Amino acid sequence: MNKINYQENSVKELLKSGSHLRIMTDFLLEKTNPSILELGVERGSSTKAFVWFAEKVNGKVFSVDIDDCSKVLQSSRWSFLKSNDLDRDYVLNNFKEVKEKGVDLIYIDSYHENFHVTKLLNLWFKYLKKNGAIFIDDTDSFPFREKKDTWNSIVYDLIDDAAKEFYYNNVDKISYVKYMNFKENGLIKLYKTCDLFDEPNSDKKMWNYNIFFKIIYPYLRLIKKLTKKVFNFKK
Repeated sequence: MNKINYQENSVKELLKSGSHLRIMTDFLLEKTNPSILELGVERGSSTKAFVWFAEKVNGKVFSVDIDDCSKVLQSSRWSFLKSNDLDRDYVLNNFKEVKEKGVDLIYIDSYHENFHVTKLLNLWFKYLKKNGAIFIDDTDSFPFREKKDTWNSIVYDLIDDAAKEFYYNNVDKISYVKYMNFKENGLIKLYKTCDLFDEPNSDKKMWNYNIFFKIIYPYLRLIKKLTKKVFNFKK
């Protein structure tokens, strides 16, 4: 097992105990020469932490962002590609190692929209090694509910739903864990139990109820309860 002295690092706050990034790097400690595919860079906070870690354990980080984030840092352990993360063929043509060997960890933190997350899961699952994991950031609406922020509450709940639906559809190939650190808006881990290059299930979809019934159910239940009281009163 690799051993890391997190107290010596230059990204100490990002990798503090219990943080999302610490959870992910701790997951990689038992991997030999771990590889990371990061979808979404922006300001590069997670990138800096991943690369610092990779430099300590002889790992590699492959990052993709639709904007040019190539100046975030410099390291022989880091490769950056300006691309839409849905353009899998283009990304793989530039990251041949990912295409041929797969990665140990995929971090999804790009476009915060449930349909986008679902597409990424279906596209990139194949290139995750057995016993590797996909981590999805921003999956809990608690911080926004506290602020009564309707829009972001809905967005984060939908991302959470997308991750769970993917798990339900692939329960024979992955396990599911949710980390409830409300200061960091939630994190989901999908742990792969099948082999590298195995595709997600495309012909298997878990039944789900119509969202309309979820909305009206409390009212139907109330009507039923009131109706029962009325009939009992007449008797």
